[in-house]
Amino acid sequence: MLVTGDSAELHEFGGFEFRSLAVPSRGSSEIALWTVDVPEGGDGTPHRASKEEVFYVLSGSVTIQGHHAGVGDAVVVPPNTELALTGGPARVLVATSVGIQGTLADGQTITPPWSV
Repeated sequence: MLVTGDSAELHEFGGFEFRSLAVPSRGSSEIALWTVDVPEGGDGTPHRASKEEVFYVLSGSVTIQGHHAGVGDAVVVPPNTELALTGGPARVLVATSVGIQGTLADGQTITPPWSV
């Protein structure tokens, strides 16, 4: 199955834009892959993810867990580790496992719609 950037489903959350690339609704059974566009001055919602996540910076720069990452840099975040994506403008490729859930600072657990 080919998923082109133009056909990737767009989701918006907190001023960030997520595009689902390889997720169950797109035919992936084990890996979840999406891009996130971080707006200039982006200040992402602090959360913990139930699965390991790898963030690869395609353009611009971001800060994740105190690590400033630019083009070509990757940040690996272990499961159940608090993180927030800040900075921008940037486009980041995110890889994780199918079935990921996020727990927000208020304890609310969500399944990110861009991951299914």
